[in-house]
Amino acid sequence: MNSTKPAYLTLLLALAHGVAGISILVISSWFIAVSAIAPVGFNYVIPAVVIRALALLRIASGYASMWVGHNDLLARIANIRLGVFSQLENSQINEKALTTEALAHHTEELASRWIAWIAPLSSIMFIFTSLCFIATWFDFPGAGLLIVLFAAWSIAVTLQGLRALRIAKRATCANAEFRQSSNNFLNSSAIWHLNRGLVGQCEDNATQQHNSHSASNASTLDVKEIKASNIVGKNVSAKAVWQEKIAQKNTASRTAWWFQGIAFLLVVLMISGALSIAQTLLFAPIAIVVPMVLLAAPDWAGNAFSSISKFAQYKQSAKALRQMKTTPIKMLCEREINTAITLTDFSIKGRRTNKVNTSMPAKGVVCVSGASGCGKSSLLQGLAGLLPANGKREIDGVNIPPGLVSNWRYVEQEPIILSGTLALNLDPAGQEIPHNQMTTLVQELGLDKGLLLSTWVGKAGRPLSGGEKKRVALARAILAKPRVLLVDEPFEGLDIHTQQRVCDVLNRYATDKLVIIASHVTPKALVVQKNVQLDEASVVTVNGEHRATL
Repeated sequence: MNSTKPAYLTLLLALAHGVAGISILVISSWFIAVSAIAPVGFNYVIPAVVIRALALLRIASGYASMWVGHNDLLARIANIRLGVFSQLENSQINEKALTTEALAHHTEELASRWIAWIAPLSSIMFIFTSLCFIATWFDFPGAGLLIVLFAAWSIAVTLQGLRALRIAKRATCANAEFRQSSNNFLNSSAIWHLNRGLVGQCEDNATQQHNSHSASNASTLDVKEIKASNIVGKNVSAKAVWQEKIAQKNTASRTAWWFQGIAFLLVVLMISGALSIAQTLLFAPIAIVVPMVLLAAPDWAGNAFSSISKFAQYKQSAKALRQMKTTPIKMLCEREINTAITLTDFSIKGRRTNKVNTSMPAKGVVCVSGASGCGKSSLLQGLAGLLPANGKREIDGVNIPPGLVSNWRYVEQEPIILSGTLALNLDPAGQEIPHNQMTTLVQELGLDKGLLLSTWVGKAGRPLSGGEKKRVALARAILAKPRVLLVDEPFEGLDIHTQQRVCDVLNRYATDKLVIIASHVTPKALVVQKNVQLDEASVVTVNGEHRATL
């Protein structure tokens, strides 16, 4: 199926909707004027029927345009995200906080271009051009004023578009900074309590200022705001993001008001007698068409100023996706394991982790445990090939070079959830995984309560808890059927019953695959073949170097 057909159909329906609307305005205004001077025997039925038919066409085309357009939007979101995945193939985004921005906001801006600005702007441009041509061709009184308004509209759209591009650029930067700052702030949640002394001091200061200023009715400080400002910090603020959004909206509103003022001024000049065509209005019913079109111009042409803002954001989103900073990852072909994976003096480059020497079986569950900060997550990412490492990583005694093994999957501690259906999140690469497999796995992981495959999750959808996100990411990885599954903290935030269900899934998968889990929690239901303990107690000195003997 040609993917452009729904887009063109949306455009044609939007055009039919606009043409029907302006035709109703023109015919109705003429009909009103004719009715005032019509002779006896004038047939009022035909104009009334035409107006009714146009109204039905306008309603039908409007609903059809929305239906086709939004179905096309959903398909385009999926295709564009697949394109982003292709762009990110064999690489990873350096700034994780921007991953959601790239996959959610920017892809939606690109996918919505047909219904957001192409269809509205094209429809208005066609209607304006046609009105000017028809009015000039048939020599309507005041046709020149339509041309003047068209010129004013074109200039206004151009100027506002340039302004909107600058605002959209600032908004994109502000949004990226906010996401990065928020991510850094939330990652420091474990030490929020250390701000307690500072918050208490601020609370005392706020109380003192409140008491000292209450007599003079001066403004007082809000203790809660002081707490928030000190805990969150100056960098974690959505103020800049909202300011740019408000600036974009205000720019469109001001331009629309200027355009409306020009249209009304032309109407006043036309009917006040300042122009010679004013006399024509008294004798020619057709002369009322242009003033009515001018009066209604803010309604049928004013949407362009909101659409041009969408165009500006589209341009910035396209640029942001093209300029995503990524780190190439060397992809290695699939590897089978007959006996074991062996790590020798294995450590992660650029991170303060101990050298690890251990061997892992070809199948079963291997649990990597240890205190927070000892390098469990780094070890899994280095083993998977997502991080550069020193030392040897061998399969059946054969050293494998640096890189990501294609049939190994790493499930991160804070997984990414796309704005889309649950089915899309379970099969983001479009591998056409059977829905019955998805449903079975979702039920086994305890995600089936109120969460169907068609449920929209992520941004503007059903919010998922931390535990639900982890299980969705785990299901996504298992459905890819990797030879080695590396899971980071799968049990964190789960109750005992849900941990049991996750353990059952992992135990069953590990019957013929290798499952490596990094966790500080090891449920009794988890059948562990080998434990790898990363503790200071296991570190010894060998030839002046630190090694973890496992």
